[in-house]
Amino acid sequence: MQESISPGSRERQTDQPWAAPERLWPRPAAPPGPADAPLPALTELDLAVVNALQIQPRAPWSLVGEVLGVDAATVARRWKRLSDSGTAWVDGYWPPADDGQVRAQVEIVTEADRSWEIGRIIAHDPETMSVKHTSGARDLLAIVWAYDMDGLVDYIGGRIAGLPGVRLTRTHVITGAPFEGSRWRLRSLSAGQRARLAPPAAPARPEPVTAVDRRIAVALGEDGRMPLAELARRAGTSVATVGRRVRRLVGSGQFVLRCSLARPLTGWPVSVVYFASVPAEHLDAATASLRTLPELRLCTVTAGPHNLILDVWLRGVPDVHTLEAHLVQELAHLRFRVDDRVMVLRTEKNVGRVLDRRGRSLRAVPMELPEALT
Repeated sequence: MQESISPGSRERQTDQPWAAPERLWPRPAAPPGPADAPLPALTELDLAVVNALQIQPRAPWSLVGEVLGVDAATVARRWKRLSDSGTAWVDGYWPPADDGQVRAQVEIVTEADRSWEIGRIIAHDPETMSVKHTSGARDLLAIVWAYDMDGLVDYIGGRIAGLPGVRLTRTHVITGAPFEGSRWRLRSLSAGQRARLAPPAAPARPEPVTAVDRRIAVALGEDGRMPLAELARRAGTSVATVGRRVRRLVGSGQFVLRCSLARPLTGWPVSVVYFASVPAEHLDAATASLRTLPELRLCTVTAGPHNLILDVWLRGVPDVHTLEAHLVQELAHLRFRVDDRVMVLRTEKNVGRVLDRRGRSLRAVPMELPEALT
């Protein structure tokens, strides 16, 4: 018996055993060089280039140079140095939306000596979007996805829970994501510069996602600034078609492009996750207020004991409790409360990108299963 899964015309055999993702996507070899090499010192121009690409990730170098007051060759050279070292990168991903996929925040409790190994293993699975090593009552916090609820159960219960050393998993199904990291900015540019870089108006109506779109997405997940000619080769279509599909996917919000920088270089080196709750009737008002928080990186609405899970970046460790007190005070009228908080000890993977211990990009893991690409 087969059941149809959309979008992407994927079919899942319900009577066949589930296959571990690492058999589908071979793990790449680690790049040469020590993972703990010091991060480079960045200039104001470096930060301005990153900020420009946060606003318009595929902006032509001529436009970036014009806005920053330097020539195009200079900004292209600066970006190449940043991207080649893994210090900054542009990638892309499918955002949480009503697209037929299911996502969840998963707490993972492990044996004391296995958490680092387990984190590295699941970081190479396509179904795992992000992996954080944390303090507190859980050792790992992961964001995972599947094509449907059955797939979510298969992956969490069959793959993650079945790994040697995993003692317990807790699943919080994501029902919404009012804020995600592509909206976060460095604030290196003036208001006028930001306005000049604002992307042009784009078609708002989404279209059905095709296998070609998914091949484009996998390529953009590897390099969000990949030239159209290479994108067309990877997707098996024409340059004109791939250009049109990229504009449509990004313009409609179906696909997100994001420019990221190794977190210690952003000025916000401390990462914290708050598990919070608010009465359901106040959820919309609470998330509207939280979206204005400069420290916020991700806000997910979840079905579980905590209906809000907040990822924030802070200037220093003492700010963990300062920000919590601020949130509780400012949102007291909504009966907002923080039930638990954890420090992120290390981010193993962030939105499909495996990181080193300094937060640099090592490699991209395709957030797609191969059968959806055909």
